[in-house]
Amino acid sequence: MKKGKVLMGTVAAIMLIVGMVISYKAVEKNIEANRKTSFHKCMNIGNALESPKNITEDLQMKAEYFDIIRDAGFDSVRLPVRFSDNVDKTTYVLDEQFMNTIDNYINYALNDNLTLILDMHHFEEIMEKPEDYKDMFLSIWDQLSSRYAGSSDKLVFELLNEPKENLEGELWNEYLKNAVEVIRSHDKKRKIIVGPDSCYSVERLYDLIIPEDKNLILTFHYYEPETFTFQGDSYHKEYENLRNIKWNGTDAELRVMDNKFDIAKKYSKENKIPVFLGEFGVNKKVKEQYRYKWIESVRTEADSYNFSWAYWEFASNFGIYNLKNQTWGDELQALIP
Repeated sequence: MKKGKVLMGTVAAIMLIVGMVISYKAVEKNIEANRKTSFHKCMNIGNALESPKNITEDLQMKAEYFDIIRDAGFDSVRLPVRFSDNVDKTTYVLDEQFMNTIDNYINYALNDNLTLILDMHHFEEIMEKPEDYKDMFLSIWDQLSSRYAGSSDKLVFELLNEPKENLEGELWNEYLKNAVEVIRSHDKKRKIIVGPDSCYSVERLYDLIIPEDKNLILTFHYYEPETFTFQGDSYHKEYENLRNIKWNGTDAELRVMDNKFDIAKKYSKENKIPVFLGEFGVNKKVKEQYRYKWIESVRTEADSYNFSWAYWEFASNFGIYNLKNQTWGDELQALIP
């Protein structure tokens, strides 16, 4: 009789322990799931709406691009916009004609069942003279968040692309906090993407202070090694004359990538915030075999960490779509196998 009680007690204890482990694993899994974004495979439409006002670079924005991107298997688009060139410099009121155009693109993307990331891009003035342009920055977000307060939750805001130069450290943390507060005064649950200074450098993550807000998404950008990804690119003058630099995905090269992604994962876990790799890409002047390998490796790395990602970019200098031939390059398979 006593042996039976002991046995039953032992079984009960084991079942309790197993139950606790299963419960813990379920909670852990749920936490991991909560760190993921609702979107995953994203494409940047770069060198279009973030071009200087009245200047068309090499990509004329068209709504049909959303269809092409969706049909290729992407579930989201990051849309960089130069709002700072389309605002009254005295009143800070956004140009209504320009905003009607933005409305149309947003609605088109949402009707395509795409997540649309509205990214404030190339606000160069605030990088140079932050104090002079803070009010403009906050006013733009006040207008945008009010305008789109009733929109689908598939519309996501990105506060400011790649803060740098004089907008770094404590000052960037302050501006970030202020902008989130402005948005929350109109829209309590809109997803907002935030990232570190020094052009969204993962190395600067632990200088980033994020507000307590369960609807924030962390971002960083990855172009390493820049001597490879930027070689021959006229926009990055220090790399313009570089040629024939290879990237083979060796163990040593992949370890560099692992180390950088580990930083983002650690920060994500500690702060309970999902991660979005907002930009990664290679200049089209790089030989295709090396370009393909790098793109595939970064995308695979991001997937292994449960990071959502966005390739830079659709059809310009780093692009993988040929507008003339209306065909995707082989690099599409590196992103969506």
